[in-house]
Amino acid sequence: MKPTLLPIDECEEWIWDILDSTKDCGFEYIADGSRDFLIFNTNDFHADTKALYKIKRITGMRLVQMSTHGGNSQLWFYRPRNHHTQQHS
Repeated sequence: MKPTLLPIDECEEWIWDILDSTKDCGFEYIADGSRDFLIFNTNDFHADTKALYKIKRITGMRLVQMSTHGGNSQLWFYRPRNHHTQQHS
């Protein structure tokens, strides 16, 4: 049995909180067939290996790309879509 993962909107909240980002940030969500991507756009965040491990453990999402240009950063998180998602009642 595959592990049950959080719904994508809860992943956004966890990533926002773990990266300790409070200024000028937002998310984009892309579903690409068998993959979920959350793209985190910000100009202020804190990420270290502990934070990235915590994000992976809680949300099932991994950092797959990071870019910075003109003081703005974009972090791409990914997980396979062929997972069971928790349902809220």
